[in-house]
Amino acid sequence: MSGWEVLVGCAAVSLGMGLASAPSAQGVPEWSPHKPVRIVAGAPATILDIAARQIAERISGPLGQPVVIENRPGAGGIATMEFVARAAPDGHTLAIASFVELTVNPWLFDRLPYDPQRDFVPVTVLYTGPQLLVAHPSFPANNLDELVRLAKSEPGRHMYGSSGVARPPHIFTEKFKLAAGIDLPHVPYRGGPPLMQAVLAGQVPLAMEGSSVTVPLVTAGKLKAIAVTGDQRLSALPAVPTFKEAGIEGIGLAWVGIIAPKGTPAPVVARLHQEIATALRSPDLRMAYDASGRTAVGNAPEEFARWIERDLADWREVVRRAGIRPE
Repeated sequence: MSGWEVLVGCAAVSLGMGLASAPSAQGVPEWSPHKPVRIVAGAPATILDIAARQIAERISGPLGQPVVIENRPGAGGIATMEFVARAAPDGHTLAIASFVELTVNPWLFDRLPYDPQRDFVPVTVLYTGPQLLVAHPSFPANNLDELVRLAKSEPGRHMYGSSGVARPPHIFTEKFKLAAGIDLPHVPYRGGPPLMQAVLAGQVPLAMEGSSVTVPLVTAGKLKAIAVTGDQRLSALPAVPTFKEAGIEGIGLAWVGIIAPKGTPAPVVARLHQEIATALRSPDLRMAYDASGRTAVGNAPEEFARWIERDLADWREVVRRAGIRPE
């Protein structure tokens, strides 16, 4: 049994004991924050910052304390993760983190100031989101089959852009390249807006980006969609197939979750999970997620732990085979 499994198992036992000895109304564990709760995120005005604020405003009332966002930008989320790993495990400091910080960074850096399994307790996944592979309208391939055949007939000729090295668009495209056995040279840009400007101008013909960014450009006819990651088509683009439908397996979804420092008591984790999961069921938040192609999750801490375990193994292989290294 791994150390991670032991940690989750002990948390489950502790949770059961805590709830048995301290029952409360509606089955909510008897933990109440005695000061503001902070959710630590990376830089402001990013998708993680926005997602943290969406949750914070919905759980503040039920918790009876302000829930504030603290931004700690730096090195692809490393500053956030290091800070929360060292925070007091009392339920008053949380982190919002993507799959990159928890399951990709460990394979990119020889030394990280945190361990995703040793230093944190998972609370819940907030949402999953697909990546959409798009192309400039002049690009000769109109679907995934045509793209793969074109790339194989002209290896190394057709480039793709990303919003930065080791960011989701980059690593998802590398995963696709490995699965399809094709060569598409990588051109990194500094962020999503410069990337989209480059694709719109035809400076780079292909890009993988989040659906919230790409869908409006496709519906406006400024870009054409090739394929979407995950198992379901986008409701906004029902004619665009998934990679799986086009015969490319294993190109999954990005996800974002909430974690707490290791040692946070299980009843505290359970209470936080319950309030966040309740917030994720609110119609207005679901509508906001749906509009951008995201899907609310709210899974149990034990299931979130399994997601991390699974994706650590998956991304280790991608990073190794693709030779991805941080800038």
